[in-house]
Amino acid sequence: MTYRATLMDEAEAIVNNYSMRSHLTITFAIMAMIPILILGGFQVSQITNITKESNENQKQTTYRLADTVQDYMYYHRNAVETLAATISASDSAFRTRESLTLKVQSLQENLAGFSGIYVVNDQSKIKAMNFTADSSLIGADLSDRDYTKRVQATQKTIVSSLFRGPEGANQPTVAIAAPIYDGSKRFDGFVLAVLDLAPIKTLVTKYDYGTETYPVVLDHTRKPVYHPNGALTDSLTDLSQEPVVADAKSKDKGEGTYQLSRSPQKEFITYASIADIDWIVWVSRSKEAVNAAFISSLKITLLLLIITLIVTVMLGSYLAKRLNGTIHALVGYTQRLAGGTFVKPDSGAVPRGAPLELQMLADHFFLMAGQIKGNQQALMQMNAELESRVEERTQRLLRKNQELEIVNTLLIPPIAERTTDEHIGLGILQLSKFIQADVSLKLNPLGGTSSLGGFTGWEEKVVSSDTTLNKFEAEFNVPVLAGSLLLGEIIVQHEQEAADDRDSNRAFLQTFANTIAIMMQNDLLLRSTQDEHATLNAVLESMSDAVVLIDVEHRVVYANHRMSDIFDIPMADLLRMSEEGLFHTISSLLSERQEDLQKLTLEPSTQGAFTLKQENGKERFMMVSAFQVSREDRVFGRGYVWRDMTKEHEIDALKNDLISLASHEFKTPITSIRGGVETLLRVDANWEESFKQELLEGIHEDIGRIQDLIDEWLDISKIESGAMRINPQPLRVDTVVESARRRLPQQASYELMRLDVQIDDHIPLIYADKLRMEQVLVNLFTNAVRYNDNQPLIKVTAKADQHYVHLEIQDNGIGIPDEHVGKIFDRFYRVDVSSSRQTGGTGLGLAICKGIMEAHGGLIRVESMRGAGSAFIISIPRFQGKESD
Repeated sequence: MTYRATLMDEAEAIVNNYSMRSHLTITFAIMAMIPILILGGFQVSQITNITKESNENQKQTTYRLADTVQDYMYYHRNAVETLAATISASDSAFRTRESLTLKVQSLQENLAGFSGIYVVNDQSKIKAMNFTADSSLIGADLSDRDYTKRVQATQKTIVSSLFRGPEGANQPTVAIAAPIYDGSKRFDGFVLAVLDLAPIKTLVTKYDYGTETYPVVLDHTRKPVYHPNGALTDSLTDLSQEPVVADAKSKDKGEGTYQLSRSPQKEFITYASIADIDWIVWVSRSKEAVNAAFISSLKITLLLLIITLIVTVMLGSYLAKRLNGTIHALVGYTQRLAGGTFVKPDSGAVPRGAPLELQMLADHFFLMAGQIKGNQQALMQMNAELESRVEERTQRLLRKNQELEIVNTLLIPPIAERTTDEHIGLGILQLSKFIQADVSLKLNPLGGTSSLGGFTGWEEKVVSSDTTLNKFEAEFNVPVLAGSLLLGEIIVQHEQEAADDRDSNRAFLQTFANTIAIMMQNDLLLRSTQDEHATLNAVLESMSDAVVLIDVEHRVVYANHRMSDIFDIPMADLLRMSEEGLFHTISSLLSERQEDLQKLTLEPSTQGAFTLKQENGKERFMMVSAFQVSREDRVFGRGYVWRDMTKEHEIDALKNDLISLASHEFKTPITSIRGGVETLLRVDANWEESFKQELLEGIHEDIGRIQDLIDEWLDISKIESGAMRINPQPLRVDTVVESARRRLPQQASYELMRLDVQIDDHIPLIYADKLRMEQVLVNLFTNAVRYNDNQPLIKVTAKADQHYVHLEIQDNGIGIPDEHVGKIFDRFYRVDVSSSRQTGGTGLGLAICKGIMEAHGGLIRVESMRGAGSAFIISIPRFQGKESD
């Protein structure tokens, strides 16, 4: 049955498969086609690369042409601007026609690219020109020219569009116009330089663009400054509707295939924009020229492939026919062997003329068949022995595999929900089941602390498998050693076992003990490292300084939250930054000296001071220290420590301001007091009592002035240090205003003051310190009188909302300029120093008012217009309790 099935399978294979002759023919054809296809593919690839290289060369030529045109125009525009600047800097005596003609002629002689240079006055009429220009144009009106309108509108140097006019000899041309200013920087005409297009044509056409390739240059109105079709330039044709122009508007440079309106075929165009003058240049090559080499190569390859295929099929068919008879004879002999007939083949089994190799194959095949039968018995015996050995080896491998699984249990790091003791206990339980014994681990006590105080040891403990089998009688111990240090021992209780098993178990137990020692050491190191890391991290996070660490790849690897807070960078973004990105972000916050920031990255250890701009307009002063992170000559990266020195800087500034205050404001009253006292102490004069009384009153006023300065000094010091204390209480607004009025000095200027208080009775009580509120109002009333050129009129009104009573003090004084309104509440700031000196101001009054209002949880602001008075609005917290009658 098996033999019959085999024959049926072979018959089916013959039906389903091709003949040997067909296979050989197809094989020969494929072998011939492969090198042709490879050669053709290689040739196509080469031509494709050449085409790409040609396109790239065309693109680079376009960019080079754009740069050349840009440089040419920049050079000539710069010359025109220089002439315009020279004329603008000249006095009227040097702006005569003769003088201007000499200047224009000098430029014409130095730059032959200009066909005409003209000086146009502010009436848009030509005032002077070069010698070679048409003299009849003197006085010509150019007001209707597009370039005249543009230069008058922008008052900047412009490049005109392509035009035709008498100033360009009625030929298509482009002009450069640069404005001229008079001594008062007002527009006084312009210099008009008309470019000769012939040099531009020479400049554009000097490059070798290749076959069927040409360049085009368009001005900002998309008229052709140069085009190989000169008629387009002569007719000032508008090419703005060309598709390549539309693409050039959206991209500075590019390439593509376009169908131009004046071309019968598609063209490959590379283009570039000249941003300074809004010109476009492109280089165009016909698509047919681009693909010609590729199509030609493809045709040749295809023809060669067809010819080779025909020749190969014919030759392969002939060779296959010779081999086919020999193969059929061998197949018949093989079928007889498969049927169990081991006989010597007939001499005619292999046809005459068969290859020597096939003849030898037939002779040796019969010998091989006989040897196979003899070797079959030997193979069966060897197979039985091999199976026995494999089974024995398999048992050993299974035991080793179980041992590795137990050791692997210890080597795998414990999961978060399992302690090290539980992890070891699981390994001991698996060991106990494996060796069928009761296993315990006894650890010796070990204690210690890390360098930062963390615990690095353990107490005495016993980890057991909890197995209780009465048959376990014998006991032996295996030490757990870490070098020479005895960490503990493994205790094994077991029944009497075979010598081979005992030796095998003891060897594995020693390996198990060594693994536990390694695990315990790793756990000890891990706990110590985690403890030290947590301590160091707590130290860095609790620092008031900002710290950032950069690795050798210049990436941020650590930053504390102070770093994120100071520079307002989210921590997640900060840890993804590079060193360059971090310094770029910081540099955007610096007010100046950004180049010093880059110096920090160049030296291993250095320092620098920088000023940061804040959103509220204030500045923050920072001191940064850069250092190298290294150990044993190995560099791990760099670190930066940013220290906020703003408070120290403010203290220094306050100290300097107070010293300046003392040296200037105290000097006048002290000098006056000294003069008055020296006058009274003179023994050679007999003063009248009224004169003495006048001197004493003056001394008293100067002492009062000194006392006021000291009080202001103390108040601003309390505000700066945060020591300003208030004693709030419920108060009526009108009562506080009246008390402040009574505290004003009894001087003539205050006698003329009119105080108009318009406060309704329903205004709620305020919750404030009475003396401090009076101090604020007295300061505002004093300023209203002091900075007033008219009879002082002060109007006081009030309104309330849910949280504040808003008190407005409106005066008719000189007002405050807009540029000073935002700074008047800064300490020592005075709008006009000379005026402040005359009126005795120190620049502390409004700063003290702001500090008092902030201490109350209120606000003070100002609305002012120069020459129309000022309105100060103070917002005072209203009393939230129940008002008594």
